[in-house]
Amino acid sequence: MIKKLPIFNDPYLSRLFAYLPPYKWYLVAAALAMAAGGGASSLIALVLGKLTDMGFYEKDPTVAMWAPVALIGISILYGGSRFLSAYWLAYVSQDILLKIRTSMFERVLGWGDESFLKHRCGEVQSKFINEAAVALSNASKVMTTMIRDSIQIVCLIFVLLYYNWLLTLVTFLVAPLIALVLRWVSKRVKKITSESQQSFGVMIGAIQESYFGERVVKIYNGTEYERQRFFHVNERLRTLSLKSQKVQAAGTPLTQLVTMAGVSIVVVFALNQAQNGILTFGEFTTFLSAMLLLMNPIRSLSSLNGSTAAMSAAAESLFTFIDEEPEKNPGSCELTKVKGDVRFENVAFSYPESDTKAVKNFSLDVKAGEVIALVGSSGSGKSTLINMIPRFWIASEGEIYFDGIPQSEVTLSSLRKQIALVSQDVVIFDGTIADNIAYGCRGTVTDEQILEAAKAAALTDLLEKLPDGINTQVGAAGSMLSGGQKQRISIARAFLKNAPILLLDEATSALDTESERHIQTSLDTLMKGRTTFVVAHRLSTIEGADRIVAMRDGEIVEIGSHNELMEKKGLYEHLYTIQFKNHA
Repeated sequence: MIKKLPIFNDPYLSRLFAYLPPYKWYLVAAALAMAAGGGASSLIALVLGKLTDMGFYEKDPTVAMWAPVALIGISILYGGSRFLSAYWLAYVSQDILLKIRTSMFERVLGWGDESFLKHRCGEVQSKFINEAAVALSNASKVMTTMIRDSIQIVCLIFVLLYYNWLLTLVTFLVAPLIALVLRWVSKRVKKITSESQQSFGVMIGAIQESYFGERVVKIYNGTEYERQRFFHVNERLRTLSLKSQKVQAAGTPLTQLVTMAGVSIVVVFALNQAQNGILTFGEFTTFLSAMLLLMNPIRSLSSLNGSTAAMSAAAESLFTFIDEEPEKNPGSCELTKVKGDVRFENVAFSYPESDTKAVKNFSLDVKAGEVIALVGSSGSGKSTLINMIPRFWIASEGEIYFDGIPQSEVTLSSLRKQIALVSQDVVIFDGTIADNIAYGCRGTVTDEQILEAAKAAALTDLLEKLPDGINTQVGAAGSMLSGGQKQRISIARAFLKNAPILLLDEATSALDTESERHIQTSLDTLMKGRTTFVVAHRLSTIEGADRIVAMRDGEIVEIGSHNELMEKKGLYEHLYTIQFKNHA
């Protein structure tokens, strides 16, 4: 039965236990402690037998005096060994847990956008919080059970064989029956564990969405909807937990019934031998004690299928996560400081599992320092194209060139060093304003440089009102800041990076009209001397662009300056007129 445990043939468990070699001395020490604990249980049976014969019948005062001391000493040995083995295994498992979570986090940092679309945030958090801990805690449990209980079984079987081999054979008839009952119990554990892990991820996602979307929930009266949504996933977790408990609980009375039946048979045989003078009462006490002590480790060892099934499910989930395809980085050419020439040559792109091209037949030659504005209705491919420049999305057809060098031949890190991004989805990290402005380069820039970037992004008035200035804490996700202030910090980042290529994706979308006017002046300064691609909802902000590219269904419809396109009376003029009328 033990040979069929997943630990011996499961590739994911093999990978999990591949982390163990650096901790071999901790494991050796834990194994020795478990061996001491396993052997201690057999000593209990021997002492009880001697106490019965010599203490009660022969009335040996030495036994009466030393037997309690021996029992206390054995208990100390047993308890101490369990403590040491548990501590050392916990140290190893927590250290491995640290390494696995680090590998998982590094993998997430290396994901491409396709992987982020595939995995929900709650699912990812569940793997970090729940599944990693499940895998390692069960690993410790399996190792402890296999080593300590195996040693305990060997020692107790030796005692049984030494005192009465015939009764030992009768005892062995009970063990397979117990194993069959427990194997039946553990068959469904892996499936239930996998379902529970998935539901746990869904629950975390529901909590996260309700937490960060609390204002939307309140204003749109979504409290009851969120309550019901959480209730269903919570109820699912409860049901799965009850299923697991029910299956395992069903095995307990059956195991006890089989055990007691076996003990009853052994008692009948033992009493018969005692009546015939083959077995003394002390020997019977030793044998019965050893047999009863044997039941628990056999039960634990037989139930390893359940623990290994749960561990296998968690390990498979973890390593599948770690094996997720990282962001492709095929290039080997290192881009140094580029001038800013960007050329699109028959570029096309389709989102995963979509047959429709979001961008198609896109060709455009952009000179260094030129400002290109991308306009069009929603779904025209503007933001998709912006995201292809830093290779967040990879062109399925065609090529993008930087100073004549194909994007596919350059490394991601050197490419992205040449690009600054200000988008409509502003990301603010928990920390200070200075930390956020100097994100990624905090240790290489001075406070004076950060303040200059903040000043250029029109943050001076805000900083003067704050007692700690640029060292003010912004809270989780910038909760202490307004939308416009967050956007200005994002713009200050771009000022500080001073990259030759600038991407502005709805950079002023979160600002009111007055703030936008101030920021636009800063952006005009930021764009000078840089190749800039601008996506703007308010077309009045891109009138000064060198060229405006009007897009529809992922294709270029027309190109020209504001005045040229207005004279054409085409798509751009149509969009501009509609927007002007709406704001008139």
